[in-house]
Amino acid sequence: MNLAELKLELIAKIIATNDLILLNRIKEIMDSYEPIAVVNEPTLAYEKTRFFSTEEQRRINLAIQQYENGECISDEEAQKEIQEWLED
Repeated sequence: MNLAELKLELIAKIIATNDLILLNRIKEIMDSYEPIAVVNEPTLAYEKTRFFSTEEQRRINLAIQQYENGECISDEEAQKEIQEWLED
């Protein structure tokens, strides 16, 4: 079954039901759904797709937001801070 067929089947089932509890559960799932970022790793002897957990994706999004807000330092600055910390 392809994506379009699956969507049509689910829509038909939703339209056909009068079960308020089921419909509310479906709504809760849809409202809380967060797309999972997909990273295609280099192909070696196999092909693997990496799915981030919700927590991993949250931390990635936070890091991106911090970068966009200028809340970061360069690698050079970080290495300098680490070296100073190690010398103390």
